[in-house]
Amino acid sequence: MQMQRALIMLLATFGTWYALGQELPELASPSSASGNPTTARFFGGASADNGETYGSSFDFNTPLDISGSIQVEQAHINTVGNLYIVVLLGEDYLYRDSEGNYQAWDLELSTLQAASPDKTLASVEPLTIVDDVPLGPAGAAGLTLSIFFAYDTSAVPGELFFSGSPVTVAIGTEPPAEPASLTLYNASISAPIVQSRCVSCHVSGGASGNTRLVFVRSSADNYMTLNYNEMVDFIRNVPSGASLILSKPQGIGHGGGVQLASGSTELAKLTDFVEAVQSD
Repeated sequence: MQMQRALIMLLATFGTWYALGQELPELASPSSASGNPTTARFFGGASADNGETYGSSFDFNTPLDISGSIQVEQAHINTVGNLYIVVLLGEDYLYRDSEGNYQAWDLELSTLQAASPDKTLASVEPLTIVDDVPLGPAGAAGLTLSIFFAYDTSAVPGELFFSGSPVTVAIGTEPPAEPASLTLYNASISAPIVQSRCVSCHVSGGASGNTRLVFVRSSADNYMTLNYNEMVDFIRNVPSGASLILSKPQGIGHGGGVQLASGSTELAKLTDFVEAVQSD
């Protein structure tokens, strides 16, 4: 619930009213509270590429634009009315009030407050929910937001016109954190140790190409990932692998002689890496 509150605060911060200028998808089933037919039209969408395309499912860290517009009935143009935004977040309904805050809503029309009250209705009323904001870190990870737009008018007291279909936005879950050993490998092991020293022999066709530890050169696709996995597999699955991968480069039982001197920075980094693999 705390993360959802953070998302509500973020929506309020970025919920300014203005047109993005891109053509928005039309939302199906425009409706009225009375059930009478309406010629009002509602548009809205979520985009990760500034309105070039619109979608309904996005990654945790993808910055999004969520926007909409209301095309009011012809007879309602230049009448005084109110604009509404309602968000279904998880299982909670919220409306945006005139201060830009999102409040819990009990689905009673009598308690619904306008996001933009007492305004002279133009033929098209544009609005923006968020502008270039990743919603996963804001608290929507793993949630689906359903956003409805609505308006009323003094021309038809007591009536509400709304988008029967919402803008639906599903946000992915937070990606797993990178293992500490992978961070260490990429920063301190791959270039100064594996590529600078080990691959001269421990490579297919090399002097140690038939041993239990064989790397690929940097010219290979995904070479860092392949070599990282090779080292992790050796440490975890070869008997005494953690000890061997530290002693061999020091020249202990190593046909390639001393590659990492005792007390060197490179050996200290390799030790940190081995310990990280064992802890991951």
